[in-house]
Amino acid sequence: MYIVPSSTAYNVSRKLASIFSCNVSGVVRKRFPDNEMYLKIIDDVKGEDVLLVGNTRGDQDIIEYLLLLDAIKEEEPKSITAVVPFFGYARQHMRYNNGEPVSSKVFTQAINQYADRIITVELHDEQTLNYSKVPFIDIKIINPIYKYFMDKNIDFVISPDDGGYERVKLMGSKLGIPAYYIDKKRIDSTTVKMTLPEEDYKDKNILILDDIISTGGTIIKAAGMLKDKGARNIYACAIHGVFANNSNEKIERYVNELTVTDTIETKYSNITISGEIAESLKDKISI
Repeated sequence: MYIVPSSTAYNVSRKLASIFSCNVSGVVRKRFPDNEMYLKIIDDVKGEDVLLVGNTRGDQDIIEYLLLLDAIKEEEPKSITAVVPFFGYARQHMRYNNGEPVSSKVFTQAINQYADRIITVELHDEQTLNYSKVPFIDIKIINPIYKYFMDKNIDFVISPDDGGYERVKLMGSKLGIPAYYIDKKRIDSTTVKMTLPEEDYKDKNILILDDIISTGGTIIKAAGMLKDKGARNIYACAIHGVFANNSNEKIERYVNELTVTDTIETKYSNITISGEIAESLKDKISI
């Protein structure tokens, strides 16, 4: 068995290789004078189970991922598993207006042409699963986050909106603490009113848990409200740390700790999802 890493997932690839006691293939990467991408897999993966691990966060990442899929397929492996910890473009999982593409469908079907199965972590919307003709597994990440926070004496866990309430309820149940969500109401096209649940936050340790931190605006506002209520420590955690426009630097000013998983590898990736990915594969590949 071989693991082929895209340039976005070296750390997760190495951790998976350690779990499976297998090799990480080398990949040659360079640019032609016109800036087109050149890739070459170094190891011989013919007849092997191959995991291609990488994200599709940006346009360049997608091109790299699809080219690597084709490079693997041409070597005639036993199987190809497309592991995409952060599946980018998943927010457009349906048509909202005429003339729009369904981007999550486009990339799911593109991967289908090469892979025997797809594994993702906490998709934005599970509608995307329906676009695949091969087995598509979306992993829910709760245990690694629980293990990270279990000794931090958290008093409450809060979702920044009602959409993440099921996630924080599960985390609250595991930690044995109350779970809430912040009520958000749009006042006009530019104004959103956020209301904290009625609770005593003074001198409490609060975990704000979300699926994605992108611009960080909601996290910053929630943290500011909790500070005004006298919270002692505020922990911000997300599964995917996108941190658009360097929003991580802004968030750090409002929270005591910022932590994300390594679906997207950053200096805040203190929680690994490699164990959950490995568990989902144990009965599907030769180890």
